[in-house]
Amino acid sequence: MTTVNYINSSLEIWGTVMCGVVMICLLLGSRPRDKSDRLYFNMLLCNMGALFFDAMALLFRGHPGMVAFWGVHIFNFASFASSFGLIAAFNHYLTVYLGVNTEVSQKPLKVTRGLCLAGLVLLVLTQFLPIFYTIDASNIYHRADFFWLSHAIAIACVAIDAGMLIVYSRQISRQEKVALWSYIALPAAAICVQIFIYGVILVGLADTITMITIFIVLQSEQARLSAEQALALAEQKQLVAEQDNLLTQSRVSIMLSQIQPHFLYNALGVIQNMCHGKAPQAEEATIQFSEFLRGNLDSLQATTPVPFEQELRHTKNYLWLEKQRFEDNLSIVYDIQTADFRIPALTLQPIVENAVRYGVMRKEEGGTVKVSTSETNDDFVVTVEDDGIGFDAYAPKADGRTHIGIVNVGDRLKAMCGGSLKITSVPGVGTTAVLTIPKRSE
Repeated sequence: MTTVNYINSSLEIWGTVMCGVVMICLLLGSRPRDKSDRLYFNMLLCNMGALFFDAMALLFRGHPGMVAFWGVHIFNFASFASSFGLIAAFNHYLTVYLGVNTEVSQKPLKVTRGLCLAGLVLLVLTQFLPIFYTIDASNIYHRADFFWLSHAIAIACVAIDAGMLIVYSRQISRQEKVALWSYIALPAAAICVQIFIYGVILVGLADTITMITIFIVLQSEQARLSAEQALALAEQKQLVAEQDNLLTQSRVSIMLSQIQPHFLYNALGVIQNMCHGKAPQAEEATIQFSEFLRGNLDSLQATTPVPFEQELRHTKNYLWLEKQRFEDNLSIVYDIQTADFRIPALTLQPIVENAVRYGVMRKEEGGTVKVSTSETNDDFVVTVEDDGIGFDAYAPKADGRTHIGIVNVGDRLKAMCGGSLKITSVPGVGTTAVLTIPKRSE
């Protein structure tokens, strides 16, 4: 084996290893693989085959024996066949890649496949006739008279690829043009050199370099496009959320206009005047209900968290009215350690209402509802406890509905201030609801 053959084998083994590394990177990449990625993988596979088989053929050349005879014949055939496969694979890859942004004619692909098929037929005939090459009795490879025809087929296919790039050049970026043109220019130059100079094998080296160039340039371009698509998707989701928010506010506005709050306040004022001096308890109940109703309407209009004292005052209005209804069966305890924070409107009152309706009032003897607040280094904590019958806050009620009020509280806590709602319940013992509001939201 000559020094030149050793150099050629080393270069081809290097190219095989580099293609293998790129294939591994492609397989291990986190980005979803599309059709062009699979075709690029086929190109790598064909290039690896062409390089590896030719390197093996070089190792067997000039050695006597049947093993060397079959080694030279088989590996030469496989190397030429892989080269024709690579040519067809690149044209298919180019057709699909350019077709992402525009409609690409399929005629060049059909012509390229026809030429490569013709090359394979001639390759098969070469095993019996001296068309592309011959192998002498010493197992030494020689170019035949029509060796140039194998490269002519390759050059014709490269010319088709170049024509496609020229026609559809406006559909791709400058970086993409550089990568794709490199695959056409470098192998074409190597083919032209090898037609006239017999010795160092340049085509495989040129193919490998352009393969790596395509991977670096086009894969980075695909990553950029994926990032842009992810950003566009996030913006679309944000737009949908804003539209949903506007729709919700519109519905609330319609509901408020239908309630006609001024009429309700005026009517309650008339009832209060009628009770004045005659039924003090009824007068107080009317005042409490009026304030509770006003708090509800104000809360519906709030789009940002409100002071906790406002939410607590609204809850106390509700509990006062329930106390008049259930009397000694309902006990209320307040343990307010801190109130200097904000909370989404209508979050405390629904939790307290659930404690009353589904907790203590389900017990024959009633029970106690306790509202307390505290703070840690990171959070403000609001706790609502009852010693009622206990219940599953997220299970359907007896009428088949869910506790939608509690679900809404958790959603609004998370959306408006990054808070959370945690409910624990033990049947026969009671229920505890903990609202956590991060201090950073302040």
